[in-house]
Amino acid sequence: MQKRTGLALCLVLAITANLSFSTLLVGAEGSRYRPDTVAHMQEGIKLLRAKQLDKARSQFDIVIKMEPSVPDAYNNIGLSYAYENKIDKAIQYYRKALDIEPLYVPALNNLGLVLYSTGKAEEALYYWRLCLKVSGGQEPELHYYAANAMRDVNQKKEARENYLIAIKLDPSHAAAHSGLAALDLSEGRLDEAFSEVNKAIKLKPDSAFSYYHLGLIEERRHNTAAAVKAFETSLKYESVSKYAQETKNRIAKLTGAAVSDNNQTGQGQAGQGQDGQGQGDEDGRSAMQGAMRQAAREAMKRRAWSEAVRDLDSLIKNGAAEDPVVLNNLGYCQANLNQLPKAVESYRKALMIKADGFPEAQFNLGMALRRMGDNAGAEAAFRKAIDDSSLRKKTNPLAQNMLGIILRERGDYTGADRAFRKAILQSGGDVPVAHYNLAVLLERIERSRDAVSEYKTYLKLAPRGKNAANAKLRLRRLTGM
Repeated sequence: MQKRTGLALCLVLAITANLSFSTLLVGAEGSRYRPDTVAHMQEGIKLLRAKQLDKARSQFDIVIKMEPSVPDAYNNIGLSYAYENKIDKAIQYYRKALDIEPLYVPALNNLGLVLYSTGKAEEALYYWRLCLKVSGGQEPELHYYAANAMRDVNQKKEARENYLIAIKLDPSHAAAHSGLAALDLSEGRLDEAFSEVNKAIKLKPDSAFSYYHLGLIEERRHNTAAAVKAFETSLKYESVSKYAQETKNRIAKLTGAAVSDNNQTGQGQAGQGQDGQGQGDEDGRSAMQGAMRQAAREAMKRRAWSEAVRDLDSLIKNGAAEDPVVLNNLGYCQANLNQLPKAVESYRKALMIKADGFPEAQFNLGMALRRMGDNAGAEAAFRKAIDDSSLRKKTNPLAQNMLGIILRERGDYTGADRAFRKAILQSGGDVPVAHYNLAVLLERIERSRDAVSEYKTYLKLAPRGKNAANAKLRLRRLTGM
């Protein structure tokens, strides 16, 4: 799940905009502005609400020329750029507001939101802590935002406390219950997660976010039918296309409609072998190509790799030589046949064609290079997979996990720790092996108590995983039990 640990940027900013506008309107009525700038400030706010952003900025620019030492106009210009997803410009203007008034809550909050939206949870948390301190800690939304960031930087105890404070301040805060559910899910407490997410759904029955997490919980509990039903309900309410696609992929995985082999219980060796770019029978190509695609998909689902390679080779010879998804799938099948040089060649062809980024092929390339002993090349591929995913506003916990393994082997324990924790947080517990890998690292740096906790979490999430026997042995050695 980018994994969906927080709110979408547009939704977050809409909520924050209400906070900022309230403050600004009070000022515009005379307590903060000279009478000759009030009309420009009010007109700018009106235009900003109407998303007439260039016109709004023009009004705020007039205010700044007349009163350059008041932070509100800078903050709202920042907000206008955030609406356009021009994050660097938004940050620039929020910081200008804070240069004038360092504890100006709307800019502190908005800066936290845009930083969080770009994956900078630790920086965002700094600004939200300031917000909480300055505002007196009575705003439930601030506690909720801070809790999300705390969860992402592995301050789980404090995250739980802040979710609970948000709920105490606002008993109808459905998102805080969903946040608690995600936290419980990441730690393998499935019953608690199930209870919290159902509270969220009861409070907000049209929450795509909550139903998605319910689906993850039911999937982890091996209740496939209930998981599919929850994901399908999430789709009814989902308005963000990338999240809708994530949900469809989940349904496809559970129903067998997609081809994927994400080995999440072993050492993280997984591939994105599915026809994940929406190219298939429906893409308007010939019936023959459609039949070949379907045959290849079916062969991959059956793990009949040689058969799938024959089908994909035929597809390439019949007009799909420039299709990066077909080439990625071919490489994946070749890798499963241990034809690693051929697989690397196929992945690189796919990446050359899809020059705007192809995280799945980058990850698969990294796995093949790793198996060939080229750790430097594998690390570069995993990092590129992470970067390409980030450009699509997604996460890549599998690549983070593999990056952690490489860094751990190199002796970069700080970097490995960071990568494993990102894998855990980004996956919502869906990559259990990251807990095992983190535990091995913690043992190595003599943090035995923390290692025990991670081994236990791994065994909760993957009691029959490939590393389960080793985890039990290590636990017995560390605890004497």
